[in-house]
Amino acid sequence: MLRNTILAIAGLLLLAHAAPAEQNIVRNGSMESGDGPGAIDPRIPDGWTTFGINIERSGTVNFAPSDGAWSLKSFGDADNNAAGAFQEIADVSPGQSVTASAQLFSPANDKLGGSGQAGLVLEFLDIFGGTLSLQQVYPFDAASPADTWVPATIGPLTAPSGTAKVRVTCRLQWSPGNVFGAVYWDDVQVSIDGGPNAVVNGDFEVAGHSPGQSPNGIDEWTGFGDQEKSQDVAEDGASSLKFGTREAYSGLFQNMGALNAGDHIYMLAWAWNPSSDPLTDNTRVGIKLEFDANGDVPPPEENLAFDESVPANQWTQVQLNTVVPPDVTIARIVCIYVGDPQTTGAVHFDAVSAERGSVPGVNQLANESFEAGPGGANGLTDWTEFGSPGVAEAQKSCFEVPAQDGICTARAWGESVAGLFQEITVTPGETLDLSAWLYTPDFEPLTGSGRAGLKVEWAVGGVPDDIDIGGATNTLDASAPTDTWLPIYIDYTMPAGSSALARYTCIIEKGTALSGTVYLDSCEAVVLNRYDGADVDGDDDEDMIDFAAFQRAYTGAGAATLPFNGLTFDHDADQDVDLDDWGFFWPRITGPAQ
Repeated sequence: MLRNTILAIAGLLLLAHAAPAEQNIVRNGSMESGDGPGAIDPRIPDGWTTFGINIERSGTVNFAPSDGAWSLKSFGDADNNAAGAFQEIADVSPGQSVTASAQLFSPANDKLGGSGQAGLVLEFLDIFGGTLSLQQVYPFDAASPADTWVPATIGPLTAPSGTAKVRVTCRLQWSPGNVFGAVYWDDVQVSIDGGPNAVVNGDFEVAGHSPGQSPNGIDEWTGFGDQEKSQDVAEDGASSLKFGTREAYSGLFQNMGALNAGDHIYMLAWAWNPSSDPLTDNTRVGIKLEFDANGDVPPPEENLAFDESVPANQWTQVQLNTVVPPDVTIARIVCIYVGDPQTTGAVHFDAVSAERGSVPGVNQLANESFEAGPGGANGLTDWTEFGSPGVAEAQKSCFEVPAQDGICTARAWGESVAGLFQEITVTPGETLDLSAWLYTPDFEPLTGSGRAGLKVEWAVGGVPDDIDIGGATNTLDASAPTDTWLPIYIDYTMPAGSSALARYTCIIEKGTALSGTVYLDSCEAVVLNRYDGADVDGDDDEDMIDFAAFQRAYTGAGAATLPFNGLTFDHDADQDVDLDDWGFFWPRITGPAQ
C-alpha cells in the first residue's frame, strides 16, 4: 500500500507538469555493481594502519607536486585524544642506526588550533611486538605557521638489544574537546644504517583496501563511515546498501551533474528497517539533495560597434544576438563605454532591450529608458553605474540631448571604461537578443579610438540550500515499520536564478543510539522537464541501453507496483510500464549520442 501511495504521488507530479520527459541522472541506484566490502578505498593509505576516527588519505595538499597528489590528513574530535597511522618495518637488528622523518602542514583556512599537537613517533619493538624504547617529536601545534611544510626528525638512534623491528607513527594528539583544524603528513621516511627509505607508501600515493566497510565498493558511489554493500535484503536485484550506527554520520553519495533554474527533480529510494536490529532512539536515515557551485563561467560577449565614424546627432541601434551557454542562469546586460587617453566626447544610451527566446516580445529590462531614479552613485533605478570618478563615468542625463524614448538618457564619457548594467534570469540554450540606441552630440562628439555598445556577462547563478534529512517525506526514524520496504522521496524544483552541481546522498544519523541497522536500495533521480523521451542512464540519448532497461521495467497494463527504474518509463504516470509507454518510447529512439 505504501509503495502504491508513493508511486501515485509521483504519477500526479508527472501529470501536473505534463512533462513527457523522464531522465534518470543517478547511476547504479540498485547497488548491484561493485566489489562490496574490502574494495579499494581512496581514503585509506595502503601499507598503513590507522587509529582514531578522523584519519584519512587526502588529495587536498601534497609536499612534492612532482610525486603525486596525496598526503595523510587528521583532525580531532570531542570524545578521543589521538588519531593517526602507523607502519612497522621488520628485520631491524640491535645496534643498527635508525632515522625517521616526515613533513607536516596545516592550511590557513583550517589551521590546527587548541591543544592539538602533531608529530612523529619512532618505537623499537621486540619479536613479540613489545616496545623496547620510544622517542617522539611534536613540532606542529597552534603556534606553528600555516601553509608551510614543517619537518619532523627523529634520530639517528641506535636500536637497543632485543630489537626485531621498528614502528613509525604519524600522530595527532589533543586534550578532549579542545582541538580544531586539520594537519597533514607527507614524505614519511625511515632509514636503516643510512640506507634507502624503508617505509612503504610513505608519500601516501597508493590507496588501500577498506577493512569491513566499503566506501568505493559500490560502483559510482563514494561512501563514508559505517556502511557497506550487502546481500542481506534487496528491493531490486541481489544487493543493497547497509548502514550501521558505529559513527555519528555514515553514508554514500553520488554527484549527478548540473541542475539549472526550473529543473524539476524527483528522487526516490526504498528503506528496510529489520526487526532483528531495528532503528532505535533518535537515529534517522534518509536521502539528501545536496548542492555545490557549478562549473566555469563562460566568457562574456560584446558588440562595441559605436565609434567616431558614426554620425553625430543621430540615434544608432547596436544589437547583440546570442544563445545562453550551458549551465548559465543569470545574464548581466551592460551598456558599456570604452575610452582611452586619446578619447574625447560622450555617448548617450537609451531604449535598451533584452528579449529572451522563452518569452518572445517581452523586454526583460526594467527602467529601460532611464526615466526613474536620480542617477549617480547607483541611484538610477534598476541599474548599477560603474566607472572611475573623474576619469570615466556614467550618469543619468535629462534634456541634454533629444532622447530616443522619454526625456532622459544614460551618458558615459572619459578615458577608461564606464557604463551601467542590470541582471536578468535566463535559461541555458535559449536565445537572448539585446538592443540599445546610442547617440553622440555634435557639441560633444566621440573622437579618437573610444568605442561603445553592448556587452553580456554570464553567471551560473546561486547555489540553493541543501534538502537535508529530517523532512517528512525523505526521512525514517525508529518509529518506522519493520521488515517491509518503505519509500522515501524528495520532490524539488530549482529556483529562479539558480544553477548548481547536484549530489544524491544516502545518510544515517546515529544520534544517541547504541545499535541499529537499516538498508537502502533502488535509488532513482528523475529530471522531469529536461529530456523529451525516456533516458535511463542520463546520457542525453534514447538508445539500446535505454531499450534494455525498458524491457526489464516492463510490467504490462494494470501492474500493482512499478519496478526499479519504472519512473523513467511510465510516461503516462499510471503506475505501470505497458504498451502505451512503449508507444511513447519507440518513436524517440535516437541511437547513441554523438
